[in-house]
Amino acid sequence: PAPAPAVLLAWTPQGLDRGLVATATGDPHVSATSVVRGGTVDLVASRRADGAVVDAPDAGWAIPLDAIAVDPEAHARFASGRDRAAVAGLRPGQAVLGDTSAEIRRLGPGDSIELAGGPTVTVGSVVADTAIGGAELAVDTATGEQAGLTTDRYLLLAYGGDRSALEQRLTAALPPGRAVRFRGPGEAPFLRNGDAVLPQVLIKQRFGEFAYRRGPGDEFEQDPAWQAASLVTVDLPIIGRARCHQAVAPALAGALGEVVDANLAALVDPEGFAGCWNARTTRAGNAVSRHAWGVAIDLNFGANPTGLASVQDPRLVAIFARWGFTEGSGWLVPDAGHFEFVSPPHR
Repeated sequence: PAPAPAVLLAWTPQGLDRGLVATATGDPHVSATSVVRGGTVDLVASRRADGAVVDAPDAGWAIPLDAIAVDPEAHARFASGRDRAAVAGLRPGQAVLGDTSAEIRRLGPGDSIELAGGPTVTVGSVVADTAIGGAELAVDTATGEQAGLTTDRYLLLAYGGDRSALEQRLTAALPPGRAVRFRGPGEAPFLRNGDAVLPQVLIKQRFGEFAYRRGPGDEFEQDPAWQAASLVTVDLPIIGRARCHQAVAPALAGALGEVVDANLAALVDPEGFAGCWNARTTRAGNAVSRHAWGVAIDLNFGANPTGLASVQDPRLVAIFARWGFTEGSGWLVPDAGHFEFVSPPHR
């Protein structure tokens, strides 16, 4: 029998490049594609099938959900056998939840989610997190447009032949200097855009979920009850007082303490500390910043502004990696001053 097609993820920052999609679709070695739209949608209520309320934020408040919109039949070809029929069967007005999202939401098939400014969707099925790229919720493209999911984020493609040659053909279709990331199965926990960090659903699973009220800019009001239960103000080595999530405070203190113990304190400029907790969206505006959970920290930020190559010392980066933090110098849009939780310490 012929070998099964291999799978490849491709994504570009600030939205998926249309030339990449056209080239992939027309490539004779590509047998299937799925263009995935993504962004944040706001849950304003959720209910059981019998009408019982599960979540009901106060008026004007919402719970942010990381969501995608797909063509069900096209995307089902990239789901495992267990989930293929569920994804292919997604209908307008329905939603598919990942396993972790369903656990957090306390919802299952037949229950409903009301979205701010958009439709109320009925949960059609629950699938493995990987089937929907680690998103909390997936809808079909038409329902996604009603919910404001209109930006293409990443491309999945099934192909035969040489991967490197395919990547070269796809890269050649991009404008000069346009960054692109390719991943295969096993090279990242989830095939999705922004794959260097944990998807939002796993951040929620570990650090909790909050309601928010959007403001005119990138900052927002955040549930004060969640803040009181989750955030602490601590004195950290070198940089002094910081407000962060109580669950990551020991790792931050441990990493900076190791810097001091290694006689490397000069690698951290206290004046370059740009904060840990900050209730805001990402600068691109399409997701909730991990700073809103207090699980990211900006160090030496003045010397490492977003978008420029890193001047962080590799020894500093290595210490923080041992304490469970990734650093953004290798991202498609470099953010070398940014350190973000991805795993428990593994020293």
